[in-house]
Amino acid sequence: MELTGLQLAAILKAGKAMVMADGRTKEEELLVLVIEMKNFNVERDEFKSLLSAADKMDASTMFLALSNLDDEAKKYVSGYLAAIMAADGEIEDTEVKMWQLICSLANFPTMNLEESLKFWTSH
Repeated sequence: MELTGLQLAAILKAGKAMVMADGRTKEEELLVLVIEMKNFNVERDEFKSLLSAADKMDASTMFLALSNLDDEAKKYVSGYLAAIMAADGEIEDTEVKMWQLICSLANFPTMNLEESLKFWTSH
């Protein structure tokens, strides 16, 4: 899956929103956020640049970039966000609501958490 810098920054922004959805930053969630960028072959310097771009990105730009992904990428990102949510072993209602909001506003295919996680782990 080839993604642009804008798309990667949007994914990071959504990931950071998932990390913060329950009001706490947990190391396990941050690890999923960071490790996934390595799976996209993002090097350390590029990661810093993408993180800065994500921090500066407004929500409408994030949703536009995410909604322009193809369906396979959307399913993958849905699973990635679900993995962040589940990383600490606790899934809070606020996290589920954030995941649903992002998936809805970015026009992701309808999937439940289990389906999303399964897709993410198998791709």
